[in-house]
Amino acid sequence: MKNLNSIKKYLKGNLGLAFLSLLFATLSVISKLSIPFITGLVIDQMKNGNFEIMNYLFVAFAFLLLGSIFRYFFDIMVSILGHNVVKKMRDDVFTKFNKVPVSYLDTHTHGDLLLRLIGDIENVQTGLINGAGALYEGVVQILVTLVFMFYLNYALALTVVFLTPISLLVSKFISSRNAKYFRDQNAKLGELSSFGLETISNLETVQAYQLESSREEEFDKKNNEVKSKNFKAAFAASWINPATRVVNNSIYAILILFGSFILIKDLPLGVPFSVGALSSFLTYSLQYMTPFNEISDASSDILYALASLKRVNEVLFEKEDIDEGKEIIGDKVKTLQAKHINFSYDGKRQIISDFNLDIYAGHKIAFVGPTGCGKTTIINLLMRFYDPQNGGFYINGKPSTRYSKHDLRSHIGMVLQDTWLSHGTIRDNIAFGKKDATLEEVVEAAKKAHADEFIRRLPNGYDTYISNSSNLSSGEKQLLCVARIMLLEPEIVLLDEATSNIDLRTELALSSSFDSLMKGKTSLVVAHRLSTIQNADLIVVLKDGIMIENGNFDELMNKKGFFYNLYLSQLS
Repeated sequence: MKNLNSIKKYLKGNLGLAFLSLLFATLSVISKLSIPFITGLVIDQMKNGNFEIMNYLFVAFAFLLLGSIFRYFFDIMVSILGHNVVKKMRDDVFTKFNKVPVSYLDTHTHGDLLLRLIGDIENVQTGLINGAGALYEGVVQILVTLVFMFYLNYALALTVVFLTPISLLVSKFISSRNAKYFRDQNAKLGELSSFGLETISNLETVQAYQLESSREEEFDKKNNEVKSKNFKAAFAASWINPATRVVNNSIYAILILFGSFILIKDLPLGVPFSVGALSSFLTYSLQYMTPFNEISDASSDILYALASLKRVNEVLFEKEDIDEGKEIIGDKVKTLQAKHINFSYDGKRQIISDFNLDIYAGHKIAFVGPTGCGKTTIINLLMRFYDPQNGGFYINGKPSTRYSKHDLRSHIGMVLQDTWLSHGTIRDNIAFGKKDATLEEVVEAAKKAHADEFIRRLPNGYDTYISNSSNLSSGEKQLLCVARIMLLEPEIVLLDEATSNIDLRTELALSSSFDSLMKGKTSLVVAHRLSTIQNADLIVVLKDGIMIENGNFDELMNKKGFFYNLYLSQLS
């Protein structure tokens, strides 16, 4: 019920469309159902030898035309309503992605989230909005048909009313058993989407390690699982329609026999019963049963849509990353300290243990250690993507949680291991964090990042259209990311293994750009290659989340401890 209630807010701004949809549906049904009654009158007139029936036929044609027109406008209104709801829902889900904690995004695959944003919301429109329109139309048709049937013969009408629940019970029984199949189907489809996106996004790595065959086998395995779930859902749903049709056809046969008996015996059951009235009634009995058949046909889509809506609501109802900090840092970050930081992602395995560090303004601090030792976690904690269980960073003597995340991050520039460029021009990408930057400011930032030269060699220079999959080298993409930070001129620069995905030659070419970026700024560097941090003011050596050594390069080499052995292992 909670899932269905979430639809209400999307209908509030579309009440006019919803009302018009219901109005046109009602008028369409009334127009359509008037025709069998007129047909019955025509039959009786002809039976009595009166063949002057043109007036009846004209009226029937008018109702037929009006019904078609009303139906056309009903379809248009439902379509517009569906598109409006889907557009607003998709906007809300995308906005929610920007508000949920990073931990939520880290624990859900990108393919699954993309499926919720695109595929599941599309299912809500096709299965739920359109299905609701069909449901209302069906209910109106049932009510109007009942009015006509009770007018023609109340005994036959009561027979229809008492027998119809059999069809409904059969449909409900089968549908209730099918919901699980559709939930499983959606879950497996999300896994398949995630796996496909993961493979496509890392195709070079897959090919480099000659994993094409194993990935194809894994994809085929997951695809077969989806196929199996699809088959089970389709097979289960396929029982609804035949079962209800068998029941409805049986009811129709009973009505023919009972109606013929009433007609032959001339039983006094309401208005005088005629051949035309029986013909009209039998037509109405079919019209009465048709909505139940259509609802049965649509129930599979509705169940599928409800399963999709549940997945969408899981995102919409997710707890947001609330920023409780209200204070502003001010013009400068004067002091930066880490005090007794303890952190775990899952509450079980400790990632950072009692971490303490004084970071002086303008200094370059490098974090080194084995994979999984907590280097990137420290960066994430400073950016407040996560908050530690105990302790924390202190800025200008105050806990960083006292400051708003927006203000805190405005003082920090970050270059990650994986470069990300948006669809747009070179200029747009450099000005990504400062939309109002002038062309002169963009060019100056590119020059400082040593990116101006290669940009001017591109076909349209700064107006060259690119994306993350453009034919730019890894080094060129990284230069654009550096230029992006240069334009912002932050006080603190974070480099999270920014050169680990590029070759040594490109790294050497980038070194001057990184030096320019960090000049005069407080810099925290997560280092992959230890040879790149020889000029760091302080090197922090981590192992299992614990700082086991610290000092400058020469001091650590002279100690001949963990860092010394780590450095020699890289050289060898």
